[in-house]
Amino acid sequence: MKNTLKLRLYLGFALALIFVTAGGIFSYVTFNHQRTEGKWVEHSYEVITTAQRLNRYIYEIESAGAAYRSTRVNKFLQPYFQTSPKVLPMAGDLRKLVADNAPQYRKAGRLENSVISLLNYWEGLRKDTVNMFGNPMKVTQEERQHLDSVHAQITEIISDERFLLISRTASNEVSVGRAMTMLIVNTVLILLIAAALMIVSFRELSSRMKIQQELRRRLKDVEDLNQQTSEKNWLLTGVSDINDSLTGEMETRVLATRCLEVMVKYLKVPAGAFYIFEKNDNTLKLCSGIALPANVKKEYVLGEGITGHAATKRDITIIERIPATYWNIETSGGSAQPGSIVYLPLWHNEELIGVMELVAFGELYPGTPDLLKTTSHAIAVAINAADSRASILQLLERVQEQKEILETQQEELRQSNEELTRQSEILQASEEELRVQEEELRQINDEMTVQNKALEIARQELSLKAEELEQSSRYKSEFLANMSHELRTPLNSVLILARLLEENKDRNLSSKQVDYAGIIHKSGSDLLKLINDILDLSKIEAGKVEMQIEPVSVSAMVGDLEQLFRVVADEKSIHFSTEIAAGVPATVQTDRQRLEQVVKNLLSNSFKFTPKNGTIQLRVTAAADGVHIAVSDTGTGIPLEKQQLIFEAFRQADGSTSRKYGGTGLGLSISKELMKRLGGEIRLESREGQGSTFTVVLKMDGIVPVQKTTDKPLVPAPPPVKEVPAPLPVTVTPPPATEAPQVDDDRDRLSKQDKLVLIIEDDISFATILRDFAREKGYKTIVALNGNDGLFFARKYLPAAILLDMTLPLIDGNSILKILKSNEDLQHILVHVISAGEVSLQVRDKVEGYTQKPLQVTDMESVFTGISERLQARFKKVLVVSDGVLLHHPSLQSMSDERQLHTQYHRVSDLEAAGRELKQKSYDAVILDAGTNIADGLNKLHRLRELATNKGMPIIVYLDHDISEADELQLKKEAAAIVRNSTFSTDRLMDELELFLYKLQETTPQLKAELLASENTLSGQKILLADDDMRNVFSLSALLGEQGIDVITAADGKEALERLEEHNDIRLVLMDIMMPEMDGYEAMRRIRANARYKSLPVIALTAKAMAGDREKCIAAGASDYIAKPIDSSKLLSLMRVWMV
Repeated sequence: MKNTLKLRLYLGFALALIFVTAGGIFSYVTFNHQRTEGKWVEHSYEVITTAQRLNRYIYEIESAGAAYRSTRVNKFLQPYFQTSPKVLPMAGDLRKLVADNAPQYRKAGRLENSVISLLNYWEGLRKDTVNMFGNPMKVTQEERQHLDSVHAQITEIISDERFLLISRTASNEVSVGRAMTMLIVNTVLILLIAAALMIVSFRELSSRMKIQQELRRRLKDVEDLNQQTSEKNWLLTGVSDINDSLTGEMETRVLATRCLEVMVKYLKVPAGAFYIFEKNDNTLKLCSGIALPANVKKEYVLGEGITGHAATKRDITIIERIPATYWNIETSGGSAQPGSIVYLPLWHNEELIGVMELVAFGELYPGTPDLLKTTSHAIAVAINAADSRASILQLLERVQEQKEILETQQEELRQSNEELTRQSEILQASEEELRVQEEELRQINDEMTVQNKALEIARQELSLKAEELEQSSRYKSEFLANMSHELRTPLNSVLILARLLEENKDRNLSSKQVDYAGIIHKSGSDLLKLINDILDLSKIEAGKVEMQIEPVSVSAMVGDLEQLFRVVADEKSIHFSTEIAAGVPATVQTDRQRLEQVVKNLLSNSFKFTPKNGTIQLRVTAAADGVHIAVSDTGTGIPLEKQQLIFEAFRQADGSTSRKYGGTGLGLSISKELMKRLGGEIRLESREGQGSTFTVVLKMDGIVPVQKTTDKPLVPAPPPVKEVPAPLPVTVTPPPATEAPQVDDDRDRLSKQDKLVLIIEDDISFATILRDFAREKGYKTIVALNGNDGLFFARKYLPAAILLDMTLPLIDGNSILKILKSNEDLQHILVHVISAGEVSLQVRDKVEGYTQKPLQVTDMESVFTGISERLQARFKKVLVVSDGVLLHHPSLQSMSDERQLHTQYHRVSDLEAAGRELKQKSYDAVILDAGTNIADGLNKLHRLRELATNKGMPIIVYLDHDISEADELQLKKEAAAIVRNSTFSTDRLMDELELFLYKLQETTPQLKAELLASENTLSGQKILLADDDMRNVFSLSALLGEQGIDVITAADGKEALERLEEHNDIRLVLMDIMMPEMDGYEAMRRIRANARYKSLPVIALTAKAMAGDREKCIAAGASDYIAKPIDSSKLLSLMRVWMV
């Protein structure tokens, strides 16, 4: 849609007004800044004048004293007595003048002390005439020392203040130049806009001349549309009148009154009201009205009455056939009932502004709704603008003069339009000339295209060179990272063997050899630190560093650092303090390990470069840009020209061969790069000889630092390839495992009772060290030098634990871990990773421990201590209560070992001993020998259940004779399982133990977590569980019992019906389908046949999940249906739905 001439002119005038306004604001800001700078210049002159006057007074006193000492005439002391009282107050005045400048203020303080000392000296000299005239040379020298000190300090203050005067004057001149530049630019822009308006006007008038001829030709068609046009004219006239009433600077009430008057007059209605919406109290208040009755309501709550309800709508509300009691239009001649009422809600930017109410005697003009809809937005905008119009009145006054000038120019432009029209023919004649010029421009464009292609080729060559440089840098970083890993492996053996030699457990080394071993260990540790620094830097540069972002306690981190460096501070006699300022958040989102690494490095440097009796402070503060962790010291300091140099790799402030302090220069480079990846930075403030302050800035402005930081690849990624179908699975046959040991181990000396550790390590020396250490800890070992052998031995020997290196030949550590964790026979094996490189968080989650090479002896102690504790925790404890043959049954432990159940048995012969054991120790299960008397056995079972602290602990009953069905049902209520004495009774007992100790307990933590939410809802309810499988009865009873549910059990459908008759307060039935004697279908039909149980919820449980099962259950009378294996959360959700 083309812009009209009026719109374009308005746009030009608006731009001109904007530039004029911007110029005025900028000028005001600049002049205000100049005024401020002028005050500071005057202040500098005042300071200089005061200092010079003080200096002159001291010179006068000095001259008077010298004249008196030369002539001994008292009249020469007259200037001394007149001037000396003014000197000290003037020095105080000078110090007050420079109070805004801390360095000057300190110098003025020192000057005041020097002046006091000089005045005291002169006063003492005046009183001690013997000394003054007895030794004039000494007096002159002492006086000169005092005077030189005072004059030098005054001169220094004047010099500094003159430097400030020059700086402030220069700043003022720059500000003036900037203001002049802005005014010139603003003027040029306004002139350009005026020229653009002239061009736009000319083009628009030329276009209109062409359209005029077309309009004459279509005049007849236009006449046919006169009727429609008249209606539109009425609408447009109304809109124009209303818009005119909205123009001008008016208050809201005046604007509303004018708008209402024009609306009433134009629509020819007798009365009307204008309500304004008050956001604070959510009400509509009467702002203006015409011909309103005296009792009209002044205020409506939003939504109250017809007026309040109409305001909530977006459309116009028209009400006709008004009741006689609603309201009347009153005049001096009487009153009349209105014929119709129209409500116009006013909305602006999704906000309610107000509502207009108009009243007519009869029906409204048909075009009234269109007029109201058209003008509603303009009225809302005007009312909304009225509130903010006062703030721009001052600005309008400033630009009024420019506006008048522009209006004059507009009139001139309009007058020139006629002249431009006459010149249009001349312009048409010039079109041919323009075509020629266009052809020339095409030729120029072709030449520029050729040049652009040449520039593009040059740019691509430069880009290729840059990629080659980046690739070489990446190769360097990867080489350093790989070499650092390769160095760790032999260094690992060196450190461990050196420590073992230094300990000299066999006492077969001389003291000098022990010292040699200590030196080897210390040198190896220093080499390890260097390798770690190189590895950290190379990983950062290669983009392989990972960040683990988590909430980090500030106080805990500071406490750990203080505890770590307190010993160092005491040893070096350094005052070390920490402080957490007010306003610091309790936790910050960052990687604690990386942040502590940075702060530790800064503290280590401070302790390294701070002399004895120095001071180091660790301070944490909150700032606008985040949390600041500052490490300040009173050490040697860093020269200004070397403060950026120290953050480069392998660079130090003192890089000479005779430097006092050692080091590689990598620490600060690593710290700087780590802080970049944490979204922060390191700032340095230092003066040589005065100490340094390193500040770690953690950004807290909403960003969450990148959790996994990787550099942008230096080499461009290869082009994307099309997806191809996944290859068909193939069987890869690894090389055959080597049965013959390459390292002497214990594979030929194993027994079932041995604790076996599998060592998968390709470094023979380190594997031998691990083997010897494991033997010292009581473990048998098997050594595999590659991944293939390690996997083979793990499957063959099923070790208790595996020590795994990640970089292995044939099959690497990651692949071995995946195979171990995916195999049911191997996934229970403890795995501890010992590797030179760092491992990912995903790998750490799969293993029991991780230690990075090289290892110290203490590290290996920790590794095997952890393995022993985890192996011990795996053993399940079973209490056997029996006074018969079961107490001394020899096959229980052996069969448990064969099945690898990791079970320990403790046997007692009576309930008293069992009670003591259950109170003192925690057991996972109990085996009860019920004996020959079933009544006595039931009492024992009930008593054991009461003694058990863990109410969900399974109790397995062992019977050596047959019992009745009723007795068996009584036992099943409290026993987890019943095992009868037979040929395979021990196997059955092992099966039950394995089920309850391992398979059922695997899901218990998950079930507990899922059911916490429903505990309060289901607690105290009683349900009936009908199932013939006692394992399901036990597991579901345990699950529901944890929710506080009272569970009544039944073994088949017939017993379920009996239990329902016995317990009238059952709230829900869980009904298994496949049961003996009476299945679930029949049981549900009989339940529904009883009128008492028509509304009793019944949930069907079935092992089948075939199509149609749900429909069959519902047809039999089930309220709902759930298939086995049962999802605990789904079951509890169904129960809550049907029981609430």
